Amino acid sequence: MVTTVRRRPAGPLCALAALLFPLTAHADYLVRSPDDIDQGVWELEHNGAAIIDGNPAKGGATSNTAEIGYGVTSWWYPELEFDFERGPGPDQPTNLQGFVWENTLRFTEPGEYWADLGFYWEYGHAIQNGIADETTFGPLVQKDIGRTTHILNLFFTKQIGSDQETHGWDTSYAWQSRWNIYRLASPAVEVYGDAGQFNPLVKFPNQQLLAGPVVLGEALLGPYGKLKYEAGYLFGATGPSPVGAVRWRMEWEMRF
Repeated sequence: MVTTVRRRPAGPLCALAALLFPLTAHADYLVRSPDDIDQGVWELEHNGAAIIDGNPAKGGATSNTAEIGYGVTSWWYPELEFDFERGPGPDQPTNLQGFVWENTLRFTEPGEYWADLGFYWEYGHAIQNGIADETTFGPLVQKDIGRTTHILNLFFTKQIGSDQETHGWDTSYAWQSRWNIYRLASPAVEVYGDAGQFNPLVKFPNQQLLAGPVVLGEALLGPYGKLKYEAGYLFGATGPSPVGAVRWRMEWEMRF
């Protein structure tokens, strides 16, 4: 997630960062599952987000990632991510903002306890001058109820190094409720929020909050692995939030 007050590192990453604010570290709006770990599987992934807003200080910003990951064990999944950002307004270039080392850890087996538990940690190194490195970590909780799946991410982000704009911890969260009706396409609702600096937290009307519908699916490709996708539209629910954001994700998994 690299970047700044980016959206959550993306901080939310620089200009977008200030926009996506600390919503999630880098270039993506993404709810992370503790069960999404497959030992021995390689993964190529792209996440993207585009801000929709008539205000030129917000609209037009985009964030994209390119990632490669590998299931080292049944409980540890590291990934290397490249973050690309475009600032808001017309005629803005898209630049490589930095690199992120991501780690997803699974603490329980699916269905072993009342909920599936895991942990996420990442370190983002910014390559643009004047932007601080960032670290983000927090718990992952997933609960299946009937044909539905509910996931909670709670993250804490801190800037590191001499270019820090803030010195406290930023608190962000993400929620997904999914109805598992069809492998190729299942509907879900997602919520992404940023409560700002910890101690004290920003008052709710001044926090960033986006929510909206998402469609998730996967296609089995036989000997060529599996293709997953996610696409949705998020509506801004508070004053500091953009009017909306389009978010998407593509992932190809293959066991070699």
